[in-house]
Amino acid sequence: MLVPLSGGAPAALTAQRPTVLHIARFSGSAASLDSPLLLSIDAQYNGTPFSISGTTGPVSRLTGSAAGGAPWPVDLTVSGQGAQLHITGRIAHPRKADGYALHLHATAPDLAPLAAYLPAAARADLPPLQKVDLRADLRPPVEGAMPAVTNVSLTAGTSDLTTWRKGLSLRSLNITLPALDRAVNVALAGSYQGSQVGLEGKAGPVGPVLDAALGMPAKPPLPGAPAERFTISAAARVGKALFNVAGGMASPSKLAGVAMKLSATIPNLAKLSDLAGAELPAWTNIGISGLLTDPGGQSLTRAVALNGLAVSSTQAQFGGAFSLTLGPRPDLQAVIHASRVDLSGLLGAARQRPAPPASSGASPTPAPAGQPHPAPAPANPAGSTGVIPTAPLPFNLLRAADGNVELTIDKLTYAGANYQALTAHALLRNGVLTVRPISGELPGGPVSGALMVNAASNPPSIRLVEQAPAFRLGPLLRLLGEPGSASATVQLYANLAGAGSTAHDIAASLNGTLGVSTVNGEIDGALLDHLLTAAGLPAGIAGAQGPVQLRCFATRIDTTNGLARIRALTLDSSRLFMTGGGSVDLATEGLNVVLKPQTTIGGAATPIPLAITGTLGRPVTGAAPAGDYAQAIAAAGQRVGGGQTLFGRLTRQLGLAPHTARPQGCTTALALARMGHPGPAPTTVGLAAGGSHGSAGGGGKSPGAVSGPQNLLQSLFH
Repeated sequence: MLVPLSGGAPAALTAQRPTVLHIARFSGSAASLDSPLLLSIDAQYNGTPFSISGTTGPVSRLTGSAAGGAPWPVDLTVSGQGAQLHITGRIAHPRKADGYALHLHATAPDLAPLAAYLPAAARADLPPLQKVDLRADLRPPVEGAMPAVTNVSLTAGTSDLTTWRKGLSLRSLNITLPALDRAVNVALAGSYQGSQVGLEGKAGPVGPVLDAALGMPAKPPLPGAPAERFTISAAARVGKALFNVAGGMASPSKLAGVAMKLSATIPNLAKLSDLAGAELPAWTNIGISGLLTDPGGQSLTRAVALNGLAVSSTQAQFGGAFSLTLGPRPDLQAVIHASRVDLSGLLGAARQRPAPPASSGASPTPAPAGQPHPAPAPANPAGSTGVIPTAPLPFNLLRAADGNVELTIDKLTYAGANYQALTAHALLRNGVLTVRPISGELPGGPVSGALMVNAASNPPSIRLVEQAPAFRLGPLLRLLGEPGSASATVQLYANLAGAGSTAHDIAASLNGTLGVSTVNGEIDGALLDHLLTAAGLPAGIAGAQGPVQLRCFATRIDTTNGLARIRALTLDSSRLFMTGGGSVDLATEGLNVVLKPQTTIGGAATPIPLAITGTLGRPVTGAAPAGDYAQAIAAAGQRVGGGQTLFGRLTRQLGLAPHTARPQGCTTALALARMGHPGPAPTTVGLAAGGSHGSAGGGGKSPGAVSGPQNLLQSLFH
């Protein structure tokens, strides 16, 4: 018959698929109702066969036709997948399943086949132990719902556990528990990838801890009983990696009053990856120590803390304390101070995986054909041509918890640069995150700012305030992976705010100001050309590789409801003078920008307007509107022959007279970009101040010989 289990069946048994018990054969015989009952059952549990055979007491004790009498005997054997469970003993009141005294003896030549009886999600967690022997005595509970378990022993013989954890084998396992009110003793020995593995320790009493873990009510102390206390002392070794725990709990039935000292030394964390069943980074020479507690004796079910935390490794050294209050709304409190962090080393080690030692005999297993590693989810859906990501941001994480984290780092190293005195204080309350201050001495100079995120509003909102009054450009470019070199100090000021559930929505609603400026620096010509090309200008506009004197660069962008207007844009260098303006619609990512790089016409520098349209993802460079060209042609007419040549007269007849106002120079642009903050004045020589047009480095194009649509205008004058 088919008996689907439901109702009160454990969730673990019903989560994956319906649990089906199929009884193929059931037989029972007895000489009389008062005679022993012989049982024989053949059945299947979710398709896996098992059998039950043996004898029990008379049926009359179950039907109620006989009252009192001697204890009801039990002698049953359950067999399946090569394993056997032998149950012997007696039951004083079989109808109530009460007053039992049973002895259990289970044996399994191999534990792995028994995984077929487990839920699918738990099958991989069952180690394939060999020669398993389990013994225990069961009696009714003295108090509460837990049976009285005594004389427990579990042993296992030599076992190859490679299919469970690569490179792991067991020589022996021995676990003993005299009673639930006593300590459990554990001893294990084996090897892992050619190195010794061992575990020895004791912990107890385990009964109150089991009651608390299973959610059972705490038992009242017996009169005259000693004070309740749980102690633990254990040490483990995996090769040269050592782990220790020592301490206890004052109230184990509540998992409260915890004080456990934890420590570990790990030469190479990645070598434990196979044992952990997950990829671990190759962090080396790790030392960890800390005190595990439950703050205020609240119980580990309500709060957990790690005090006196000290971590050292080749890649970092830090310490501090943290506590996590559990519940519907977790609350994290942490103070972390790091004396040094080698971020390049941490990230580099996280991407490494040491090869298995030759002694293990293992060789790397290639990934199966046609099964590449899964690619990360795209920031924008398929078919989208936008640059600004449209994937939802994880604001729900901020709404799910609270926290207060203080972080200080004395020295952080990344990409060959040092970052010092880094400080951040993050406060999260009711979905509102405030990170203030954010400060540090970066390779280019001091940086300070603040970040506010309100995930409780609809839509969520973000505000960023940042100040970097003296930031060196070179380290930033190396951090971004840009080629070439630069020796310039940048001033950056930002105050930006937006709202939305995606980065695109935030950009589309952005309000605020961004200003970037630098003076009296030097930059490589190839790098300058690369940056200008990335902005949509034709290649080669900055000439050849070699040093370029940077008299000034300044830009100011004011953004209103996602429309970013370029209020100032000036670049004055020894090779190129350029101004510009326009706007970027961050909602559509549409470009409407006009740049005016100067070129040589008749021996004089003349701005030739270029229009950059299209989108951020697909910029299009072309001729600027006629009004912009008219001014350039008028200026050229004045310069070529003083206006007396045919070209000069033609410009006058066409009514193309130049404006008297000069192009936006460094002084005006710098004042706008600095937003009222002080800064140095330009002192080096740029193109606008009479700098040379010649190319540096003895080769390449001159700054006047640019490619793109302005070549058509140049051909009119040469």
